[in-house]
Order: sequence, then C-alpha cells, then structure tokens
Amino acid sequence: MNEELAGITELGDESRKMFSKRVAKEKARQRRNADAEKQATRWKAFKIVGKGVETPRVTSFILEAADPDTEAASLELGAHAKIKFPNGLVRSYSLVSGNSNRFELGIALEENSRGASEYFHKEAEIGTVLMVGRVTTDVKVAQMASNHVFIAGGIGITAFLAMMQGYHQIHYNYSLHYAVRDEDDVPFKTRIKELGEHVTLYPKSAGKRMDIRTIVAGLGWNSQLYVCGPTRMMEAAREAVKEHGVDEKEVHFEAFEADTSGDPFEVEVQNRGKVLAVREDETLLEVLRREFGDDVASSCEVGNCGTCKVALKSGQVDHRGSALTAEERKDEMLSCVSRGLGKIGIEIY
Repeated sequence: MNEELAGITELGDESRKMFSKRVAKEKARQRRNADAEKQATRWKAFKIVGKGVETPRVTSFILEAADPDTEAASLELGAHAKIKFPNGLVRSYSLVSGNSNRFELGIALEENSRGASEYFHKEAEIGTVLMVGRVTTDVKVAQMASNHVFIAGGIGITAFLAMMQGYHQIHYNYSLHYAVRDEDDVPFKTRIKELGEHVTLYPKSAGKRMDIRTIVAGLGWNSQLYVCGPTRMMEAAREAVKEHGVDEKEVHFEAFEADTSGDPFEVEVQNRGKVLAVREDETLLEVLRREFGDDVASSCEVGNCGTCKVALKSGQVDHRGSALTAEERKDEMLSCVSRGLGKIGIEIY
C-alpha cells in the first residue's frame, strides 16, 4: 500500500517522500531479519583445542574452527555464540576472548545442569568437535557514557570480561562489583587482577555482601550499568533500578538463565493462518520452530537480545527478558521467554 501511495503524483512530493521512507524502512528490516535467519541456521564445526581449570567449578575451553574464515575479525565486545551439542541441546555462551575462528569460553558446572554444562565438564575433551552457530552481541557499547558500572556474580563475569579489558586499555572510566563464593572461586583471576583498583570483590565466605541498592543509588551522571549473575542478583538490580528511576536505556541485563514456565496459552499466528497451543512446559519459540522451522530467528534464548521478537497484535502478555523497552512491549514480545495470558494474536516478522 505504501509503495502504491508513493507512486501517486497527485499527493505531492512531501507525502510521497514519507511513504517512500516507510517502504525503504520496511525493506531494510526484512533484509536484516533474513540475514539473521540465515546466520541462525549456519552451523560450523569447531574443535576443542584447549582446556583449563579456572576454579573447582569453572573450566575454560578454547574452540577453533575446522574451516577458518580467512577474513575473520575480532569479536565485538560482549559477544556470545550458540553451541549445538551431540544430544541436540543448543545453548548460548559468552565469549571471553578471541575471534570468530578461535575463541575462549568459561563454563561453570551447574548444580542442576540440564545437560550442557555437565557435558562440557564430564565429556568434552581436547579434540572434541562441536557445532557453533551465530556469533553475535546484544551489548551496545555506550561510547558517549561518562562512566561504566558492572555488577557480576560468579560465572556472570564472562559476559563482561572482554568489554572491561577493552575499556581498561583505552582508559575508560569503569568499575566492577563482583560477588563470588570465596577468593578461590574467581575464574580468569589473573585477568581480573590486571584491572586493579577498578575491581571490588565480595567473597561470601568473608562475610562481604554486595549492596546493589547503594551501588545503583550512587551512579554518577551519564552512567551505564551492566548486570549479569544469578536470578536473585538480577531481580535485586531490577528493583533498585526501578526504585531510583534509572532510565532503561542506561541499563543492560545479561541473563544466563530465564524462567519460561507458566500457564498454557493459545496463539493465533495471524500472518500464517495458524492457531497453536503452547503447553506450560514449553516456550512460544519452541512451538513456532516446531510449526514453521527456522522462520523465527533466535540467538541468546534467555531474553537478552531481541532476535526472536514477534509482533503482538492482540491479547495480554506476561513480558519477560530485558531486550524490549516498555514502549516496544506494547506491540512486540520475546518468543523465547514471554508468555501469553489466555489467547494472543501475533505475526512473525
């Protein structure tokens, strides 16, 4: 319709230009989504070429491409990659260092592992081949910010370590508040020590407790806040941010896990003519993938990046994840973590 309106000379140049811009914007969005889908389904073989013990709970792995890209660039700060395991599981991990041909991971053995971390710790060895999918980042480097404050807990340090090292090299003003079980439970300890006075460590065994409310209350003008850690830490940070009126554009939450459970609901995919049921033990993304294959792109699958978002046309949603602003949540939802309430109508981009 916009294309037709842009071609009607009687409307005048100003109106036609407005419709032309709408067409160009939509076509650009479609190209971006097509590229994302193409990347999301492109898997490459990587071999584990290095393995090291960081702490009793954390092991580091170096993965190298079997067929290297000769034009590989350095990774963007805050990058993560999707990894497919032999049993079919797909998980997303933050990259500690490297480039798209060779990179390093830090994997903590989860107490209630769903199979991925247990595989890395108990089965993966040097020489093991894994399939690696899209390497991307959902952390936007705020170059104009005057101060960068990082809050991390445990293995959450891997989400921001490369970024902090980069900021350290170019003398950005930043600080790290890092909560750990004890001083022996610090992965990549040498690299963190190199950050020097920028780091405040909170070992639980020594009785040191991080006061997130005080940290958020003390944010200086034009600051950016980055948070990654256990669910309780993330929730405490969200509450503090809300309490102190910190603009959502100044905060980045990087979740490693997400609560996707809830009541079953029904979804009408209006631009595909389908009505689908989502059980309490599955996500909307899983249902859409089962029905439409890879038509719905995804990346982090814990609500960080927004790759899997769909248009919300009707109904109410229990919004989860941090990728959408309050304004965007009026018309969109994250299919990987958010859940409909009753029946909803959506469109796949």
